[in-house]
Amino acid sequence: MKLALIHPQIIRGSGVENFLIEFAKRLSAAGHDLRYITSLTTPEIGAALPGRWELLPRLRGSATMRMWHFNRMAPRAAQAAGVDLSIGFGRTSVQDIHRNGTGCHRLYGNLLPFWQRFSLKHLYELHLERRLYTASETPKYVTSSARVAAQLQGIYGTDGERFRILSPPVETQLFQPAENRANTREIFCRKLQTDATKRVLLFVSLSHRRRGLEPLLEAMTQIDATLWIVGKNLNLAMHDKIKRLGIGSRIRVVPVTSNLVELYQSADWYVHPTQYDAFSNTVLQSMACGLPGIISVMDGAVDHIRNGENGLMLYHPQQPRELAARIQEALAFDAPAWQALSIAARETVLSLTWERHVQEWNEVIGE
Repeated sequence: MKLALIHPQIIRGSGVENFLIEFAKRLSAAGHDLRYITSLTTPEIGAALPGRWELLPRLRGSATMRMWHFNRMAPRAAQAAGVDLSIGFGRTSVQDIHRNGTGCHRLYGNLLPFWQRFSLKHLYELHLERRLYTASETPKYVTSSARVAAQLQGIYGTDGERFRILSPPVETQLFQPAENRANTREIFCRKLQTDATKRVLLFVSLSHRRRGLEPLLEAMTQIDATLWIVGKNLNLAMHDKIKRLGIGSRIRVVPVTSNLVELYQSADWYVHPTQYDAFSNTVLQSMACGLPGIISVMDGAVDHIRNGENGLMLYHPQQPRELAARIQEALAFDAPAWQALSIAARETVLSLTWERHVQEWNEVIGE
């Protein structure tokens, strides 16, 4: 089938863009003829992805103008390309299927700083989202979680029959438990100047404010463990907060160049107190490595958490007291109980392969 994949930029960057690139390779391998409708890519990706490219003009000026222009031109380009079906991945309101990888922007917007909530860009994004889910220009939606689908249906009154829920895949051959966890853990603890006799908590984030680092730091005042912070560098305010709370000896800021798989393999618990996420790939990755998590119910990935069986749910991630209590509960697990959670976490995600994901997409396309 001839398919158009629509996104303003197809480059290595966000989770949505990285997914799109791998997804395109898999669709092509499954026999589909692809057209890429975008305004920006790189020569490397252009050469790596099979199919034809339709590069639309990229307007200079504000991001809002570029968004408006792309939303206007992309459906015309898909029609001109003579495709059988178009799949949108970004802020476009007209396509045959829209794959939502970012969740509900209206809910996400409540977490933005006050001044950003009234920016022209944010208001236009809200307009596009409202049009996407209240008009009939896009017949079908694919979301990563039941939670996001329910949010969109509740806010915009969209017919639930138009939604399909396809969990993202995870590379379980890459993300897997260490062959010798004790040895891997000892090496990494030594590298990060961490006392290997103490429990280690892992926090991974490129958006510390939204992912709940501040309440986590406050909770750490009550926790006898080490916290590894991976991802975005801490700003001066965060460093001051750590110093003011007196928890500097328990915090390690890990360089982004570190091997994420080995971090998952070395930590004792993955802590994810996000205030909003459509679906964090890090949750599935950590589970694939046998690392149990304390996962916020504000993340769509919580669909895969069975409280007390393969991880723990965090119901009020913004409350440091509850977060501390949940972490203390986790640290109280003895070795056999922790091992049972570890095994169950990995078994939960083993079926979430790319092969299964493409097969599910072929079913949606066939509909």
